[in-house]
Amino acid sequence: MKNKFPTILLSIACLVSPICLQAQDFMSDAAAVRLSFSGSPKRTIQGTSKEIGLQQSTLITPLFYKKGAVWSFAAGLRYEGTDLELSDISLLDENWLHSIDLPLLLMKEQSEKLNWMLLFNPTMAGDYDSIDGDAFSYLTILGARYRISDTFQWFFGAIHTTGYDDNLFVPAIGFYWAPSERSDLLFAGPYLRYKYSITDSLDFILGGRFSGSKWNTRAEYGERDFRLKAYRTSATFQWDIHEKHALLASFGLEFAREVEIKATNGPLILEQDLDQAPYFEIGYRFRF
Repeated sequence: MKNKFPTILLSIACLVSPICLQAQDFMSDAAAVRLSFSGSPKRTIQGTSKEIGLQQSTLITPLFYKKGAVWSFAAGLRYEGTDLELSDISLLDENWLHSIDLPLLLMKEQSEKLNWMLLFNPTMAGDYDSIDGDAFSYLTILGARYRISDTFQWFFGAIHTTGYDDNLFVPAIGFYWAPSERSDLLFAGPYLRYKYSITDSLDFILGGRFSGSKWNTRAEYGERDFRLKAYRTSATFQWDIHEKHALLASFGLEFAREVEIKATNGPLILEQDLDQAPYFEIGYRFRF
């Protein structure tokens, strides 16, 4: 059975940050490039007449991968452009936001049953009109996998992030179970994924995870931090049309949504719930 340790451990990060879902993608496909387009329509900020909608274009690509007998190292790059639709520009006068991630992964194979992992993921996110330290955040994960059998694995770790929240530290525990050759289940706290291979080339995936981002922006009103948070459930079809090419289509629902706008190093301007919204994503993967 393929060693899914990088995929599983990186999935832990989805407890606190969407960054690592993309890190998971390129680490599990260490020689693949992925392009995707996603979005959700305008929805009302509760308690106001203001609305927010967005569309996002994402590129994920590996930069380096080296596997040794004991130690392995991988690095990748993720860019995401966000087309933001906000009905009140007095809150945030931005149309296009950017984020760049540089996940760095170090793994050690302790034994046939035990593996260790250290992930460090710096992020730079904002309008890129002016960049300083407030545009940077990071995610760090120390984790391990313990393999009970070829079909069942425990994993555990600790996560520290400044991206999903200002300074968040959480422990994490979960498991991976493959009840058959065509299906597997991954659970890590609020991150859940079930995959079923309908055919050798077509997979159906059900999932749920945290979604959210933070951007640092500047305009005439000064410097402001903008955050979106949600829990996302989705159903995805992934079709391997060729040994090197795959297409994916995903649809779902975002709920428990929150929006926060605050002056950088200053007072809170807005913190409200956001109405739930449908979500979609289409994508393409090229494997070298």
